Amino acid sequence: MLKLVEERGGVGFWSFDIATRRLWGSQGFHRVTGLPLADDLRSLFRRLIHPDDQAGQADLWDLIQLGHAVDREFRIIRPDHTVRWVALKTDVVLGPDARPARTDGVLLDTTAPHEAREITAWMQGRQTGVLRAVTAATWSAHPAGEIEMAAGWEQLTGQSAAEMAGLGWLDALHPDDRRSALAAWQAARTTGTPYRAEYRIRGADGTYRRFSSRGAAQTEPDGSVREWFGLVLAVPEDARDAVPDAALGPLIRGARAVIGWSIQDLAAASGVSGSSVRRMEEFGESPRPRIRQAVRQTFESAGIRFSAIGADRIAIEIDLLRFPRS
Repeated sequence: MLKLVEERGGVGFWSFDIATRRLWGSQGFHRVTGLPLADDLRSLFRRLIHPDDQAGQADLWDLIQLGHAVDREFRIIRPDHTVRWVALKTDVVLGPDARPARTDGVLLDTTAPHEAREITAWMQGRQTGVLRAVTAATWSAHPAGEIEMAAGWEQLTGQSAAEMAGLGWLDALHPDDRRSALAAWQAARTTGTPYRAEYRIRGADGTYRRFSSRGAAQTEPDGSVREWFGLVLAVPEDARDAVPDAALGPLIRGARAVIGWSIQDLAAASGVSGSSVRRMEEFGESPRPRIRQAVRQTFESAGIRFSAIGADRIAIEIDLLRFPRS
């Protein structure tokens, strides 16, 4: 049974006689260390310890010789020049005089799990670096929907962790965008579908900028939600006005129909002249950026957004809480 454990588990057994200072190792011990059978096994093993780990293990043999229990992990360089991680664990056996007489121990080859941990840490660090580079903030939430963490949110909005907790994050959103953002979040939690919302966030400098928030549920094997994780991405200024001029007229006409506005209603709400609105709708006239922005912001305040989806698809996004029949 011990032979099976040693061969399959990368384990070796050893024993150190405190009186004679002699170290004995099993076949598994020699297999892990790569050491040959020798009288001075203790000296050979000491020379195996990796140079970078020798300072941390300088007291190792003093503790073993004094009969102290040891639980260490370090690297060794075997005679074939391969580097292995090993875990050394001991137990002390008392003699007839109740004093330490022998130290028994196990030596485990922990190279595989140690390297797996290093790879995992490296991947996590790499992913964290990428997220920091492309996102304004990241967030997570309990299954019930309470926000648990939002890295970068305080720098972005000036809100403290206590202020943004729960639904406090909504206070950093533009008042006209809060209802639709909350509705999207509640819908995602109810259905388990990915969360998607775009809204304006008041920055720490007091300026509103548009952001896109995306999130997805992390589930257990039984399908239950363990937590939510998501990103807050800045929407580039040029992406907001990506709707081609040729498509702008029909979109304005369709949006007016949803709201029930006339051309003059839109002109009054946006501060744009009625003739400018009519030329945009009927003749596809390219408006000045200021006029385009005024019309877009007016519709957004009313619950309607225009957006480009791909190279040849344009969409009208409608706040269903304001226009449930649309």
